[in-house]
Amino acid sequence: MKILVVDDDPIILELLTEVLRIAGYNNLTMCESAYEALDAIASATVPFDCFLFDIQMPGMDGVELTSAVRKMPSHTTSPILMITAMSDRHYIDNAFTAGATDYITKPFEIAEVHARLKGVAERVEQRRQLEDRNPVAVMRAAAATLTQADLEARLAFVDLDGFIEYLALENYLLLMSRVSLIGMRTFGIAVPDLERVFGASSVFEYHAALADFAEAISDALKPGGFFVAHAGGGKFVCVLTDGATFDAANFEVHLHETVAAMDFHFCDGRPMTLTPVVGEAVSLQMKSARGLAGALVLALSSAEAAAKAPRARKPEPASGNAFKFLFGF
Repeated sequence: MKILVVDDDPIILELLTEVLRIAGYNNLTMCESAYEALDAIASATVPFDCFLFDIQMPGMDGVELTSAVRKMPSHTTSPILMITAMSDRHYIDNAFTAGATDYITKPFEIAEVHARLKGVAERVEQRRQLEDRNPVAVMRAAAATLTQADLEARLAFVDLDGFIEYLALENYLLLMSRVSLIGMRTFGIAVPDLERVFGASSVFEYHAALADFAEAISDALKPGGFFVAHAGGGKFVCVLTDGATFDAANFEVHLHETVAAMDFHFCDGRPMTLTPVVGEAVSLQMKSARGLAGALVLALSSAEAAAKAPRARKPEPASGNAFKFLFGF
């Protein structure tokens, strides 16, 4: 695995070099600034598989560097681990918002770094095997009919406000203290009959529609603090950083209006009807590590159950200031 490490402290770079080599990672590039790192990425003949960034650096910091890397087509989903002494909630939120995959605080334990990198290496290898089996994936996506595997795949929409990968969302929650979890809630969103709607569609068409739908979710959740991850198919899981006043039914109405305003169509001009269903919100307060992962699953299950249940009526249009009764401000 080819790794790029960035830290302005030469001592930390030397320490990380030894930690990584002990774990068997020898294909390393060490940089002392974000600008040096960007030059290394641009000049690399073989793309980097993984990045380790410090946050506090002169000039461009690690969060800005993460955002810059995420804008590169070849690194939209490459694992980015923040290894930093900054443990305040503000820094953690900013890092994940910019596109970080994981976050390790200094002083770090060698075993912890090794364990996190082992998981990253497995993901990199899985992706590499998939690319080897399907070297013309981009061409296929434009023409091939959607398969069940395509439907179940978790997609990354990291260029949308609040969207992060599902694994990153789990990692984010695990970093939160019991106190930070007070007021945080999670809920799921599901689109009924997605397989039927896209039964004869191409992979490209499906991905494009889900990207538009993800944009609708992001727009509907603003201006509150939130993170969203795609969980496969038409399922999304949302985490509100301050969701004490959140009302699922009212949000569903607002999301319907947002989706309707976007006026979705298939590539051949046919109107596309996507009717999102919002599950019940689940409190994250005082949850253990296992409880946090379970809360995400529970939120998704609630949305799936609601999507399968008979709908007595369609949501009524929202009135007045939607944000006022969605989030209480």
